[in-house]
Amino acid sequence: MDWYRSVRLFRAASIGVSVSLAGFASAQNDEPDIKTQLSDFVFYVNVHQKEAAAGMASEIFGAGMTPREFLEAVEEHGLEDDLDEAIGKALRSDELEPFGARMLKMLTDGRLQRARDPNEIERNIEGLVGGLRERLYSRERLKVAGEYAMPQLIDALLQRADIQLRTQVQRLLNESGRSSVIPLSVSLMEIEPAAQEQVVNVLGQLGYQAAAPYISELRDKSLSDPVRAACDRALDSLGVSGSTAELYLQLAEGYYNERDELTSFPGEEMQLLWDYDPSIGLNPTAIETEVYHEARAMRLAERAMEFGSQGPGALGLWVAANFSREIDETPGYDNPAYPPSMREAMYYAVASGPIIGEVVLSRALEDNDTRLARRAVEAIHRTAGPGLIWDRSSGQSPLVTALTYPSRRVQYDAALAIAASQPRSNFNGSERVVPTLASAIRFAGTSYALVITEEEEQYRSIRRVVESQGYQVLPFGSDVAEIAEAIAEAPGIDLVVTQAAAGRTEPLIDAVRSRAKLSAAPIFSMVASNELPRLRRLHGSDVSVMVRPFGIGEDLLSSALTELVDSASGGVIEADEARDFAILSLNALRDLSVANNAVLDVADSTTSLVSAMNETTGEVRLQVAEVLSRIGRSSAQATIAEAALTASGTERVDLLGKLAGSAKRFGNQLDAPMIEQLVELSATGEDDEATAAATVIGALGLPQSDLVRLILAGQ
Repeated sequence: MDWYRSVRLFRAASIGVSVSLAGFASAQNDEPDIKTQLSDFVFYVNVHQKEAAAGMASEIFGAGMTPREFLEAVEEHGLEDDLDEAIGKALRSDELEPFGARMLKMLTDGRLQRARDPNEIERNIEGLVGGLRERLYSRERLKVAGEYAMPQLIDALLQRADIQLRTQVQRLLNESGRSSVIPLSVSLMEIEPAAQEQVVNVLGQLGYQAAAPYISELRDKSLSDPVRAACDRALDSLGVSGSTAELYLQLAEGYYNERDELTSFPGEEMQLLWDYDPSIGLNPTAIETEVYHEARAMRLAERAMEFGSQGPGALGLWVAANFSREIDETPGYDNPAYPPSMREAMYYAVASGPIIGEVVLSRALEDNDTRLARRAVEAIHRTAGPGLIWDRSSGQSPLVTALTYPSRRVQYDAALAIAASQPRSNFNGSERVVPTLASAIRFAGTSYALVITEEEEQYRSIRRVVESQGYQVLPFGSDVAEIAEAIAEAPGIDLVVTQAAAGRTEPLIDAVRSRAKLSAAPIFSMVASNELPRLRRLHGSDVSVMVRPFGIGEDLLSSALTELVDSASGGVIEADEARDFAILSLNALRDLSVANNAVLDVADSTTSLVSAMNETTGEVRLQVAEVLSRIGRSSAQATIAEAALTASGTERVDLLGKLAGSAKRFGNQLDAPMIEQLVELSATGEDDEATAAATVIGALGLPQSDLVRLILAGQ
């Protein structure tokens, strides 16, 4: 151990904090270089001085090097092996894991930046015809470059001057795997027949079915017998069948589902879209990963429709992908696959009609995609009439299925859409519509959470944070089965939080998802550090699942829960939104009652509306009374009367008006004591209240003796 390191270790151990290398070196009038910093980081990790190692890592990051500069500095000083070993140790330490992960990412990104440099690619392509060692090195570097090397590789493949280079490139492409499939495929229709045959042979040998629709299109359009024969051989080797339209639609589905083999750069911010221009060759366009799969799905669905895809499948997929693009797209992002000349996604959805809306909704329900489901229901709401959804021999509808979807927003949206369509004939599930509308009046503003932990002490600690965000938390349980009854009684579950020992989180998430009421609920899981990478990879594409390590602080937990619920379901239902749902539902119930709808019986909401009279205030309460005034049940009329008699001022007058409306429609359904109170009010109340009460008495059709009492009382 040299003197410099001894002093550094002594200071780190004695004061127990990370040491600033820059500050110490300043005292020596010799600022340390990157080699010294890297060597010290390795040293501190190896001797378990975690704070000193963390401080040194922070200094390295603070230097502002690009990943490529960092990589080249490591290689220049021969520190690759030592640093790799130190990073491995750091990743196994809770304190150093963030620093090790960032350093590892810088090395990985540096290798990618260098490999993807066009000048580096050009040198490596030239190296394919060099000596054995140079060829091996160049091949490995080009494989690392992946798709980024394809424009230059295809140029080298199609040139005719250097046969040896062309042979080496074709050999490389045959071994390159999926990275060359899409660039080669999109080139097919724009290159000459001899090159088409050559590329088709490569695609057939690669064996990826993603090439199938492009090969099928070439077979349909080519006038060259050798090219068509090569296409037939390739399609046979790929094991695919079906028309070109069907193959394009199958590939579009794969992209929509974000299959792993169709994601070129997992974990990266950008992906590449490809097109081929004969004048410039293969041309890549960078696009954000969040909207890449949607862009590909939409384009391939368009191709399927161009080739005559039958039925609503291709159009439904296009509309669904367009909604998903809009949902996932970063605000203000200039999407190269969706130019400003295109309209908002809802424009195309409503223009497609309610049948396509149902196709999109069915897909959303199957995928537990809450955000897409709400967009699809809105499109159906805007376009569906009574004869477009319900007059079907099967009697089934995704819109009715949505009434039992785990998200209460989707349930309310679906019930409102069904009510707005004013159905004329009965359908399976019609009995759920009115109760769902009624529940929106009472429960929309209440959020429910489920906390599952192995120890009750853990439960209490987490519950405190969850309740601070406004949730009502269900009782303690160490698994889903223990609290099944409480789950069943809750109107809906808006959040699930779990904390389980190693090996138990994944089965617990599966158990949560197996319950219909929880199948789309956002899940926040706290896990052991050694499980974190695997579980994050497993659930990385699922916006409804978030995984974090044990011991996350309360502030971080609170912000993470908010982020999860916002992303998965649009956030908690706040007071303003709950009020909007209540008013919309009351308007829907009123419209159904005015229309005397024979399918959706507003009387089914009586019990909930009676309760709501005691739970609501202001405009909402008056609208509840309005709906009750249109229900011919004694309990409805009595509830309005009781509310009017206990109110005062303007509210009393308004409620007496609702009571008069009920009396005019259904006659007298009040008991004698309540009538006596109304007579008393009409005799002794202030002018407005007395007149309103007298109106009720007249509408009730009370005996002449009561009217005589009022006249005499006035004298």
